[in-house]
Amino acid sequence: MGISGYVPFYNNAPTVLAAVDSLRQQQPPLDEVFAIDDGSTDRSTDVLEAAGVRVLQQTQNLGRGAARKLAMEVARHQFVVCCDATNTLPADFAARAMPWFEDPKVAAVVGLITDPNPRGVVSRWRARNLFKAGIPRSASKGASFITFGTMVRSSAVVAVGGYDPSLRHSEDAELGNRLAAADFEIIGDPSLHVNCNILNSLPEVLERYWRWYAGKDELFGVKAYCKLVWFSVRTMAWGDLRAGEPLTCLISLLLPHYQFWRFLNRKWHSRARARLLVSELQAKIDADR
Repeated sequence: MGISGYVPFYNNAPTVLAAVDSLRQQQPPLDEVFAIDDGSTDRSTDVLEAAGVRVLQQTQNLGRGAARKLAMEVARHQFVVCCDATNTLPADFAARAMPWFEDPKVAAVVGLITDPNPRGVVSRWRARNLFKAGIPRSASKGASFITFGTMVRSSAVVAVGGYDPSLRHSEDAELGNRLAAADFEIIGDPSLHVNCNILNSLPEVLERYWRWYAGKDELFGVKAYCKLVWFSVRTMAWGDLRAGEPLTCLISLLLPHYQFWRFLNRKWHSRARARLLVSELQAKIDADR
C-alpha cells in the first residue's frame, strides 16, 4: 500500500519548507506529499509553491482540526505521515514506523519530539519540561495520539468519524480518545525522532504548554491551578535545580499563573462573545417588531 505525507501550516514561512522536504526525502520515497495552508497571511505558500510543493489553501484560519480533517480527506493512501511545520523527520521515519502496522489494530505510530541542541534558557526549559528530554522510554502501546511526527492508518481515522473541524487545538487528543474507545492501539516509539526546528520565545513556549494540555473544553479552575502550582514547584522547578539550571526555575514557577490567566482570559472573551450575540439577536427582534 502507498504512503501519503502532509504538513499543515499557518504563517510558518521560516520552517515549513524544511518540514515538507523532510517528507520528500523519505527513503523509500512517499507516494505523495502535500501541505495544508490554514489561512496564512505570510509568504509560507509562496515559499512552498516556488519549491514545487502542492499546497491546498483554506480561505481563512479555521484551526488545527479543520486543517487535519482536510488533509486526511485529501490523502490518497492508507498510510499517512504527518509532520508539523516547525519539525523535521529523519529520512527513515516512515520505513521504521511501517512494521508496526502489521497489527491491524494499530491506528498510529507516534515519534518522540526532541531538541538535540537546545539554545538558551527557554529552549532548555522546553526540552526538559515540555519535550521531557532525558526520561528513559521504550516502545509501548497506549501512547497519546499527537501528530507532530506520526504515521497514521487512514481507515482507522475514518472508522471513528475523523477529525473534529471545530477544534482549534486538542484535535489530536479528542480523536485519540475515540480511537482508544474503538479498541485501536496508539504506539509510542521513542526511536522515531521528531526534530523541533524552531526557537520559541517565553510567551510562545508558555502558550505551547497551554495548548498541549488545555484540552478541548479548556477546563482549568482553582483545583487544577493549585495542583499545577504544586507540580511546578515539586517536579519542574526541582528538576531544573537538579539539572543545574536555576534560571529555568523561574519559567516553571511562572507556568501555573500563566495557565490560570489563560483560562480566565478565554472564559472572559467567551462570555463577551455570548453577550454580543445576545445583544445582536435582541436588536434584530426589536427591529422586526
